[in-house]
Amino acid sequence: MRAAAAGRPAPLLFLGLLLAGATILAAQTGAPPTAAASKSLSLDEALAAGLAGDPGLRSGSFDLASARAKSLDALFRMLPSVTVSAGYSALSQSSSSGFGTLLGDLIKEDGILAQGNPPALAQLATIGNDLAAFANPPGDSKDLRLDLSWPVFAGFRVKEAADIARLAALGKEAGLELMKRALKFDISRAYWEATRARANVEALSKSLELEAVARTELKSMADQGMATAADLLNEQARYDTTALTLDEARAGQALADLMLASLTGDASAAKPGEAPSYDLVTKAGSRPYADPGSDLTSLVAKALAARPETRAASLAVETLGSAMKAASADLYPALLLTGGLSYSDPDPRAFPPVAGFALNWSAGARLRLDLGGLPGAVERRAAASADLAKAGADLEKARNGIALDVRRSLLVLGRTRNSLELTRGMVAQAVENLRVTQAKFDNGVAKRSDLLQARIGLLRAQFAVENKTIDVEIAQADLSRALALDPAP
Repeated sequence: MRAAAAGRPAPLLFLGLLLAGATILAAQTGAPPTAAASKSLSLDEALAAGLAGDPGLRSGSFDLASARAKSLDALFRMLPSVTVSAGYSALSQSSSSGFGTLLGDLIKEDGILAQGNPPALAQLATIGNDLAAFANPPGDSKDLRLDLSWPVFAGFRVKEAADIARLAALGKEAGLELMKRALKFDISRAYWEATRARANVEALSKSLELEAVARTELKSMADQGMATAADLLNEQARYDTTALTLDEARAGQALADLMLASLTGDASAAKPGEAPSYDLVTKAGSRPYADPGSDLTSLVAKALAARPETRAASLAVETLGSAMKAASADLYPALLLTGGLSYSDPDPRAFPPVAGFALNWSAGARLRLDLGGLPGAVERRAAASADLAKAGADLEKARNGIALDVRRSLLVLGRTRNSLELTRGMVAQAVENLRVTQAKFDNGVAKRSDLLQARIGLLRAQFAVENKTIDVEIAQADLSRALALDPAP
């Protein structure tokens, strides 16, 4: 136990100082931290609470919903634009354009008369009609319109924009899954670390009790001349070391509980002066684990197919491929079909204006090529091509990282399992040592302090087994994360 604590003195001492500082600060403010009533919490409950209440996941869900709506919006932009409108305009009783028409008629009549042409009578009739229209113009204008605009070919702009928006939504989905899997592992690890902290405090408390008994026994022996002052000092040092380690372990338990409360969305984590406390009912080694096997090639292949990082990197390659096509849009002409249908009173295309509704239509096509934008389009295509090559390299990097992650997780799990088996052998040795020491004590060959130390050794070996079992639980959770074999949360 002391060796394990000595392996990481700085972090434990730091945690102890943090807890001591928090206690002093709370005392100065008159609000000492109090431990909340212990809440029963299983690992499944912790995972469900954390995944349901995490604000980061809620933010990612809304982001995904927005991306999906934008994808549909971009897709609908490929449909023809059909606009329906209605209008009403109040018209004056005369207009300068009508007066200009009459003036033109008179000039034309003067020319006809100057030439002595017989059509002068017909021109006079025209002047009479235009004058009647000028004197009695139609009433106010009313119209109904139906306009059509359809980019049949827009240089890949519309199509690729729809593809990019769709791929962006899929990327958001992969990112949200990645966040969920990462949070699930973090909660599992925090749960087992809190379990480890409790086991450590419990083992150290029992060890301190035994050290106190041993110290009392040794003092009695020293008074009788059966133990030296050096023996007594050594036992006192062991007691003090155990007491200090217990204080550090309690600080570590408080911090582990706080971390677990924060990840599971427990409100007590944010309340000043209240320390969260849990009764962790899921015990290490009690849950069945479906071993995926040790075929590295098969496991790497499954991880590459299932991990959201691979999908996200592949989607980035597809997105930049569409972006490269969109960047080439100005290299191609755009074809736009237009059309319109109007039902108006008066007829805007008739002169003189005629009162009453009339139906008119129009249809056309326009071909456009931006010659001035061609040099820029060439450079944009070159930049998009470089981005696409970079995305391909990033995909390869992601695949290599996933393969390395799987290998590392397998090695860690194998090492922790081997360490657990060796530690279990230490328990058997400690049990045998206690049996032998008990027999010697019964026969008067061993001292009571020897028997107490044998019991402390067994206690430490049993804690070491639980500690290694927790390591195995964390390693199994890490391998499940690396393989992404579980259904997406």
